[in-house]
Amino acid sequence: WNKGGAENFRKTVLSVLSANNISFKTKFHGVMHLLNSSMFLCVFIVSILSVPTMYIKEIYPRFDWVFSVLSFFVLSTIILFICYWFTYKSIQGSSFDNFVDYIKIFFTFFSVALGFSLHNSIAVLEGHMGKRSEFVRTPKFNLNNLTDSWKGNKYLTKKLSRNMILEFALMGYFLFGMYSAVPLNDFGLFPFHFMLFAGFGFVFFKSLTARA
Repeated sequence: WNKGGAENFRKTVLSVLSANNISFKTKFHGVMHLLNSSMFLCVFIVSILSVPTMYIKEIYPRFDWVFSVLSFFVLSTIILFICYWFTYKSIQGSSFDNFVDYIKIFFTFFSVALGFSLHNSIAVLEGHMGKRSEFVRTPKFNLNNLTDSWKGNKYLTKKLSRNMILEFALMGYFLFGMYSAVPLNDFGLFPFHFMLFAGFGFVFFKSLTARA
């Protein structure tokens, strides 16, 4: 689906920008909507750069002001947190217990979404580059009763995919990022690296157990 979003961007963005019957505001919103799946590519790039950024900040303190300005973008996460909370409380209620449950659900969701950033970034890049690939439908396991098993189905493969190997490597990479916070005495990105570590770890191990 994310690849399809990128393909739609390639096919329609020039038509949107050259249209004479819509305002600049509408064009801007249209382009942003067409780029929605490309968000994962931006997230992935920021994630990868976040670890060396810690060392750059330590070695070149004159750039501290740049990192202070960049920290402003944490506001986007706060906005997401608030917006989703209003939706959640309208369904579940606004009690303290529900708010605590919401916090756990939100950060779990956020971590898993970060864990999917590699897979989705590859799909987005393929879409922007116009790479053709087959459309693999969601596997249908033909499970009709509780005694049926999906294991051994021909849709499944026992081999580790390239993505899985990279996800395992990224799990280790962000574990190193968490460790780096200690000698550098810089814990500003520690929560971010923890969510990345947990997200990539979750995606990797879920993929691994699905092949068992």
